[in-house]
Amino acid sequence: MNLYELVKIASSEEKAEEFLRSRGILKTFERCPFCKSGSIGKVRRNFYKCYGCRREWSIRRGSILEGIKIPLSKFILAIKLFTLEVPVNKAYKELGISYNTAHKIYQRIMKAIYDFVSREDEVLKGEARGGGELWTRYQCLGYLKGMVR
Repeated sequence: MNLYELVKIASSEEKAEEFLRSRGILKTFERCPFCKSGSIGKVRRNFYKCYGCRREWSIRRGSILEGIKIPLSKFILAIKLFTLEVPVNKAYKELGISYNTAHKIYQRIMKAIYDFVSREDEVLKGEARGGGELWTRYQCLGYLKGMVR
């Protein structure tokens, strides 16, 4: 993704949400995650409600963004900084967020890549990569760059 495309996507939260849904980072809910009812609706910005059990949940539920309270556009910029190999101690300043939040985002990106690769290995080879430990940042970057090209 070039800089022009990135600016177009990160310019609004709606475009950022659409982009993250198209990439499978945010889930599209058709059923309630609590009671499995099909009668759900969007009640406020970024929230769904089940009319069966009356519970509400965020669009971030079940994604790597769950529990991180930053705008979706900043998350997309964080992914770009991750792929450009910008260290966390510079990324948090560029994004205007706390160091701990930037570190948490980087860790979740690496874990998501590792989990994806592990699932692919299970499907292709019939066995998972051993361990369950997180990859190093350079292993994740190498894999991510290999997929982008």
